[in-house]
Amino acid sequence: MATRMPLWPRLMAMLYETLLLFGVLFVAALPFLILTDYPRHPELRNVYRAYLYIVVGIYCCYFWNRSGQTPAMRTWKIRLVTQNEGQVPSLYRCMARYLMAWPAWLSGITLVWTFLDAEGQFLHDRLTGLRLVRHDAPSTNPTQTPVPEKQH
Repeated sequence: MATRMPLWPRLMAMLYETLLLFGVLFVAALPFLILTDYPRHPELRNVYRAYLYIVVGIYCCYFWNRSGQTPAMRTWKIRLVTQNEGQVPSLYRCMARYLMAWPAWLSGITLVWTFLDAEGQFLHDRLTGLRLVRHDAPSTNPTQTPVPEKQH
């Protein structure tokens, strides 16, 4: 059995992700607001909400499927992997995770679940066969060369 994943780095990554998403949503909202003349058409409120929900979903699923890490997860050294193989999740699993995460978080059940789960995983991760792990691997940037020590 894997070691228990602490809750606080995941919550801090979520807070940081929220800040990053404000910028993403601001940029994504501009074309919608301009093209639909939204201030004069309040009946488009649900369409606008659905559009922003899809934008956040694309953002999350793109990064989870690409590397298993959003920018905030990379900062906090957290990676999303498949439960058994430890691989980057498929797009299908990423979308399932995103769709399950919203009701799980809004109801509070996923937070309660982390205290009951042996590895401290979120409920929506268990249901989709995924897990969050600490990723403390060294940089693999090929352009970064080690600095030689100075000799005296």
